[in-house]
Amino acid sequence: MKTRLIFISILFFALYSNDAYSQYYGNNRSGVDRSIGNVQRPSKKPTKQDYAESGSQYLTKELKLDGLQQAAVKTIIIDNQGSIEEIAKSNISNEEKRDKMLLVNDKIDKEIKRLLSPEQIEKYNKMKEEREKKALTN
Repeated sequence: MKTRLIFISILFFALYSNDAYSQYYGNNRSGVDRSIGNVQRPSKKPTKQDYAESGSQYLTKELKLDGLQQAAVKTIIIDNQGSIEEIAKSNISNEEKRDKMLLVNDKIDKEIKRLLSPEQIEKYNKMKEEREKKALTN
């Protein structure tokens, strides 16, 4: 009985050890790469479209924009994104960058406000004030 059990155990391990070996190393014996964190993944930089999409979605949610307003806001953001990027990359002092960014943001605000109803403008102004307070505290 004991020899029979030993024989069955040896037979079992002989037959199934190859499956476990193949599962780890592969049938072509090249092995499985189980390294963690060594893989260089390409970083996906947000595009102008991504910024415009997230900005228009946020305003749509907060201000309850209709489809036409949302599309127009997205277009405004895309149109002004290039000048914002140029200012950010320019070799000028941070104070000058801030001043130029404020001018661009004022231009964007004026264009967006032209699309909004009086109630939406009021809420937009409150959102802008909260954003400015938050920026001053940081």
